[in-house]
Amino acid sequence: MSQIFEDWTKPYRVRCSDVGLRCNCVIFGMSEKKVMDESIVHMFEYHAIDPREMTSEMKSRIKQNIKESSVTVRVQHTLPKLF
Repeated sequence: MSQIFEDWTKPYRVRCSDVGLRCNCVIFGMSEKKVMDESIVHMFEYHAIDPREMTSEMKSRIKQNIKESSVTVRVQHTLPKLF
């Protein structure tokens, strides 16, 4: 699973450990749907849980544990000195 930097500044998140897995991964996204989709991809890639075999209980646990994120990122750009 690859997440780009801007995903780390989004308002929703879910912790893999809150879903019941022994994993420190935190998945961020712009919407609850994006977090849900990324969680399913993560579970397939890192926990070998096939999305077609994922139970409705597991999907429900993911959805129940999606929280608003309080991540704040301050990006500072500086221009190089040209002369």
